[in-house]
Amino acid sequence: MDHPAKQYYNPQITADEERDLLRRNYLLIQAGQASLRLIGPDLLGIAVEPRPGAIVLHFAVAALTAEVEEDLDDIVFELEVFLAGGPEQHSTITTRVHIGHPHERWFNPPYAVLYLAKTKAEAE
Repeated sequence: MDHPAKQYYNPQITADEERDLLRRNYLLIQAGQASLRLIGPDLLGIAVEPRPGAIVLHFAVAALTAEVEEDLDDIVFELEVFLAGGPEQHSTITTRVHIGHPHERWFNPPYAVLYLAKTKAEAE
């Protein structure tokens, strides 16, 4: 039986591409849950990069302060909790911190953007 989400995919998608999409979406949902109430004003963006046996969380921050580092550590911890007992329980979670707004690479595969803060120009 096909996965129920398959109706939304390109009919030409391969089984490997389908599996990658399902994994990407699963990781985005779990990372989103892990990030709830932990996105402060200095966190400018979050992207998830699925890798074989690993997950890279990319964070764009205005400044790397002790408070921001604690929030990022808390997000990673919460993600580990959400992944425990599931298909990604053995995946290694690493982080990459970028100072400043997300760069262009965030908007192309393999990154999956989870959160973007408004820029000052967008907020006005």
